[in-house]
Amino acid sequence: MKKRIFLFSLIPLLFVNGPLLAGQIDPCNSTASISCAAMRISICPLGDFELFDAVCGASGDHIKIVIRDAMNNPVPGIPRTDYWLGACDPTYDLCLCCQPIIADAITDISGTAYICGTISGGGCVLNSGIYITVQGQTIMDQPTCISPTCLNIVIVSPDMTADCVINLSDLGVFAASYGSCPATDPCADFNDDNCVNLSDLALFAGHYMHECR
Repeated sequence: MKKRIFLFSLIPLLFVNGPLLAGQIDPCNSTASISCAAMRISICPLGDFELFDAVCGASGDHIKIVIRDAMNNPVPGIPRTDYWLGACDPTYDLCLCCQPIIADAITDISGTAYICGTISGGGCVLNSGIYITVQGQTIMDQPTCISPTCLNIVIVSPDMTADCVINLSDLGVFAASYGSCPATDPCADFNDDNCVNLSDLALFAGHYMHECR
């Protein structure tokens, strides 16, 4: 009799848990991808540097994110500002401002959103790429769901000390590799020509004293 009561007590849970899981982000069913094999983007704490839209050499470049729940249903309506990113290799430093990446729109009925804009922040990531987090859930690699999905994106910034402000400290780091070709510090090569020269200095000057809003 006790066994029968116990089994009946589980029946409501079967109906309750389904709706509870629906609409919640599942990091193992969700995906993140980029529109080309590799990206390199220059960023600034003010969020006024390079757009993802053209980093592969043509307009329309983007990060694509598809959000699904535990039952593999799409999750529409995720706000544009509910995204975060991080370096897959923790030895690289990133300083990110509030709302560092903003999607072009809320997730649509298929759970899809695109990021074509800028990153607000500083620091440098040369290897291993970056991961994407949505509402605190880091999108995981499929099908194992053991490690984050690492997008092949290189990040450089005039904020070379990764403290979310571009100042004399960054200028000192930049100056140490100025004039090198090939670049002795690839983090100082903002225009991706493998040299640290006047072009990079002009870009540095254009963002000098910029900080998070």
